[in-house]
Formats: sequence, C-alpha cells, structure tokens
Amino acid sequence: MQNTTTESAGAVYVQTNDPDVNEVVAYRRANDGALAALGRYPTGGRGNGKPHLPSQSSLILARDGRMLLVANTGSADVSVFTVGVDGLGPASLVPSGGAAPTSVAVHEQHVYVLNTGGEPNVAGFLLGAEGTLEALPDSTRPLPGSNPAQVAFSPDGRTLVVTDRATNSIVVFAADADGYLTGPALVPSSGATP
Repeated sequence: MQNTTTESAGAVYVQTNDPDVNEVVAYRRANDGALAALGRYPTGGRGNGKPHLPSQSSLILARDGRMLLVANTGSADVSVFTVGVDGLGPASLVPSGGAAPTSVAVHEQHVYVLNTGGEPNVAGFLLGAEGTLEALPDSTRPLPGSNPAQVAFSPDGRTLVVTDRATNSIVVFAADADGYLTGPALVPSSGATP
C-alpha cells in the first residue's frame, strides 16, 4: 500500500497481485481520512496470486508523487504510472532485471528493484521525467544464499539496504552519485526475520 497527500486531497494505492491481470486500486482520501474509490488500473503485468507480497514496497511513489512504480512479481517486470488528480495514467512497463520482483526503492532518478526468484538480486534503473524506466548498465548485484524481503534507500541516497530473512541480517551497499553500488556488507538485524 502506498499513499500520497497534497494540501487539498490525498490518495491511497494498493495492488491486487492477481496472477492473470495485476491491477492498482486507487482511492481518493479526504482531509478527514475517508476513502472513496477512484479506479482500477491494469499494470500490464501479472502478480503471483498470493494474498500479499512479503514486502512493504511492492509499489512506491517517485518524482515528488508524480509517478507510481509497481512490482509485477508474476511477470518479472515493473510498471510505471503517472499520477494525476483524476487517477493514474500508464507510462512504461520494463523487465525487472531478474525473477519475482517484490520491492522497489527510489531516490531521485535512481531506482533499484529487488528480485527474489531464481538467484536473488538488486537491479538498477534510471527513472525519466516522463515515466520512462531504463536499465542502468552493469548495475545488477547478486544476493547469493539469501531470502530477501525489501529494498530501500537511505534518505540521502548514499546507501541501499536489503533485509535478508535467511541470515537475519541487513545487506548494505554504498551508492555513488551515478547510482552504482559497491559492497555489500552484512549487518546483523536486531531480531529474527527482518
């Protein structure tokens, strides 16, 4: 689930994770928190049909809330929508750089997708102002022997972190100004199954 606000209104977005036609369901949020259905928007991809994805970032807002990125875990791609007052508009659909994407991290124009199927990895992309998503060459980093759940950037964009349930740790990469990663280092989590 992702939500966004402006001074006059807000919105909440969830994805269906349907194995045939994944959709984003959008709700308009009033200032008092009440929700009203805004619409359903096919992603162009497929989910895996499970009741939920094991990630809190399977869809995420970018570009100051003007873009919405969605991981389609069943079809191994990522959808980008433009966000408008009256709903969502399709912008692009690109391969995720691996199998079973479940989480997306964004910092400015840099995007990393966590692929949890096959040999897990993180794959880098550049997000254009109009919603284009282009693979960042030579940016894919493997996460061997792991069971990753979520990927996120630090607020300054200099660090990319991945939670790993298999080792009860956090995988930490340094990110440079061009979006490329070095590392990783493993940091023990404060408890089991981060």
